[in-house]
Amino acid sequence: MMPESKRLKRVLELVEPVECIGDIGCDHGYISYALLEENRVKKVIASDISAPSLEKARGLLSSTFPEEYYDIRVGDGFKPMESGELNAAIIMGMGGRLIADILQNDREKVEALDYMILQPMQGAEDLFDYLNRSGFALVQSDLVEEREKFYPILLVKKGENTFIDWKSFAHYGDFIPMAEKELERLRDVRRAVEKSGRADIIEKAESDVKRWEDYLEYSRTCR
Repeated sequence: MMPESKRLKRVLELVEPVECIGDIGCDHGYISYALLEENRVKKVIASDISAPSLEKARGLLSSTFPEEYYDIRVGDGFKPMESGELNAAIIMGMGGRLIADILQNDREKVEALDYMILQPMQGAEDLFDYLNRSGFALVQSDLVEEREKFYPILLVKKGENTFIDWKSFAHYGDFIPMAEKELERLRDVRRAVEKSGRADIIEKAESDVKRWEDYLEYSRTCR
């Protein structure tokens, strides 16, 4: 029932058994369905700001599972959840800044979770920065290539902080091609902004290129 997707499959594999997990921004409910189908959790609470998407999720889940195994709620982030109701949460398919905002907006609920699995579609560094500032530890990670794009996946827990940046993913086989592709893009950006004559923009472009050159070199030394 779950679409063929390396991202979805890897997120599912990282789930640790809990009583109740939140599928935040569940869209059509594919992860929720797979979690119940594989008996990885006892109950799923699927939420989304889109009522039409939730109706599709409801239809998918109700086709197989009794209502006591899932709940469907409309709302933003963790707002539809009661404090202490969830043991864990999955947030995927959003930008890193949006995920960080969702976590910040409900700090008390988030910090009570056993763990979270986070998968930003873009803006991963915004999410890394937030997690570093907020005292989250990276427990497991992965880097998945899908449709010629690369996606980090993080399992994090509140506790002793570990510094998270792209070096946390440098030992994965897909990191070098990802870094080479990103470095090529950033060098194109640098060439373009050099024509602007604006020192601040040029300096940032230079810094971005240097940072990814360092990531790439670090990854090669990990082999």
